[in-house]
Amino acid sequence: MTTVPTDGDKPVWILQGSFGRATVNFISRPLVAHAHSQYQFLFKLGGSDCPFRIGAQDCTLSAERAICLNPWVEHAKGGSDDQPSLILSLVIEAPWLRARLQLGENGTANIFPEPLVVVTPDVHHHVERLAAAITNHLVAQDDGCMSILEDLITALGRDFADPALTAGITPSGRPVDFRIHKALSFIKHTSLANPTVAEVAAQVGLSRSRFFEQFRRCMGVSPQHYIDWVRMSHAIQLLGTSDKPLSDIAAELGFEEHSHFTRFFSQHMGVPPSEFRRRSVRLNVHAG
Repeated sequence: MTTVPTDGDKPVWILQGSFGRATVNFISRPLVAHAHSQYQFLFKLGGSDCPFRIGAQDCTLSAERAICLNPWVEHAKGGSDDQPSLILSLVIEAPWLRARLQLGENGTANIFPEPLVVVTPDVHHHVERLAAAITNHLVAQDDGCMSILEDLITALGRDFADPALTAGITPSGRPVDFRIHKALSFIKHTSLANPTVAEVAAQVGLSRSRFFEQFRRCMGVSPQHYIDWVRMSHAIQLLGTSDKPLSDIAAELGFEEHSHFTRFFSQHMGVPPSEFRRRSVRLNVHAG
């Protein structure tokens, strides 16, 4: 499995392996109608909602609704009029998906009856885990990333596939206990203050070492990597929706120095925040 961060037309991370391809990218331009032999799943991580044309059906990819496509379903992406979108795209090889969902090699390819689905809490949980892993180079190159992807595919099969085909699917393998749920909520509500792992652990009544162990077991990524992902989400939102000076954004995100924010952002996105904002504006101009 390999991960490829690029800094060409837009920031993009590509995780590749025998399963297919998982991509996190920032995009607003339209994509022409096309179809392929793999299954595809699309999730919006941030930015603007995305219009899609799936066969003869108009759909909108949003935080609440994801897209599930069977092989050879024609689809096209429209342009985003207000701001680009941060999207997680999974293009999964049919044999790998069928094996993961414990389906035979033969049988219908139309496993997912609806192209537009409401994102369930469990699917959302695994989407966040995978996005955090892919955009962190150290985690994305770790074998643990594969188990996160497997958990997500299992959840997709259980929640969105035809029940007649997938009735035997068991729940995905990482239960999240109430203390980790509490930690996730605390991180999301205090991420601008840049909480330390020790502070989050104290909030949920665990030692730092025990909290790290529990968090990694439940989430598949370390607490610090998850904190960084939430802070990056805030940074992307601020850069894409405001004209605040970068120094103000750095201060709002809890960085003591502008240079610290620039280094942090560049390490995660592959480009500095000034370049990211410039490209975002250029994408807006050419959107639609």
